[in-house]
Amino acid sequence: MPQMQSRDRSRKNVFVGPRRTSVSLEIQVWDALDDVCFREEVTLDEICSDINRRRLSSSMSSSLRMFLLIYYRYMAEVLQRQRRTRPSGLAQRRQTLFPSAYDVALDRFAAEQRAHLDKA
Repeated sequence: MPQMQSRDRSRKNVFVGPRRTSVSLEIQVWDALDDVCFREEVTLDEICSDINRRRLSSSMSSSLRMFLLIYYRYMAEVLQRQRRTRPSGLAQRRQTLFPSAYDVALDRFAAEQRAHLDKA
């Protein structure tokens, strides 16, 4: 799938809805997107299409980076909440129910886009 690759960046073709486009990102960013795809059971094309519907002014590459940052920050918040609610001495890790990190990250991404547009 990579069209062009340098030591630190790779270009891939993705579908944003019915339209094919190429996106250039750092290899680590592609790896993180693969992790999200696996965890959330979505394809890269679905992520790109969902982000495209919500982004307002930034490039797809920048939007994907922002989405990942928001996604992983939300996951860190969830883990922090779990630590706070877990009673000490509990031998097994308690699982808590929470909304899909993917959906929350997309909603937060859209809110960030609107806030950025309001400042401009």
